[in-house]
Amino acid sequence: MNTQWFSHDNAASEGSFDKWWDTYGEWFDSEDQLLSGESGIQRLHTQDGRLLYSKRQINHFHHDLVHPFGEPTILHEMRALQALAKLGIRVPKVVFSAARKTETEWQALLITESLDGFISLEAWYAQPMPANLRQQLIQQLANTIARMHRAGWEHGRLYPKNIFVKVTGDREPHVEVALLGLAKANHRLTAYSASKHDYEQFKQHRKPMPDEDWKAFATVYRDVMESDYAR
Repeated sequence: MNTQWFSHDNAASEGSFDKWWDTYGEWFDSEDQLLSGESGIQRLHTQDGRLLYSKRQINHFHHDLVHPFGEPTILHEMRALQALAKLGIRVPKVVFSAARKTETEWQALLITESLDGFISLEAWYAQPMPANLRQQLIQQLANTIARMHRAGWEHGRLYPKNIFVKVTGDREPHVEVALLGLAKANHRLTAYSASKHDYEQFKQHRKPMPDEDWKAFATVYRDVMESDYAR
């Protein structure tokens, strides 16, 4: 079989493409067959007790100015994951990522570790939270998103289901924020262009975040975006 390989130099390479392509788990999310190709996510339980997520794609492409004819979406998402990680933003740890072109189709894989202890923003707001943790969340969320935008990165799908939250510590609880769902992320020329779409998208789809918390977030976010240093 004539096969072409594509990956990133900095991508993790735990195992081989064939190993992961032939490993199946339970479907967590499947987009079935779309015009842009086939894409789905499976949960994998490894023998050493890890929970992994395997995104599998066939003929699924991302198009932009650099790749007008498209490139495997997973390679595009991998670059975004690497960029945000370098910014100090919590994202899923990559175990394996690569794409290959066979005689009949493009196949691509992205294997990531589970964000243990994190829950979606939707689930976080579905349970009662004290005021101090809500304030911490607002600050950390604003810091995280502003750091991404100030570096010129647009998330592209800034919905509550792609924002994850974790509270650590008993005596002094601390809120952590992580970002997922970066398949449509793009690097823009300015912080403003990176921010505009994400901000309006999050504002429109922010539920179940209460209006009070949204207003507080908007204030903190603007302050961080305009400050000399984004924490």
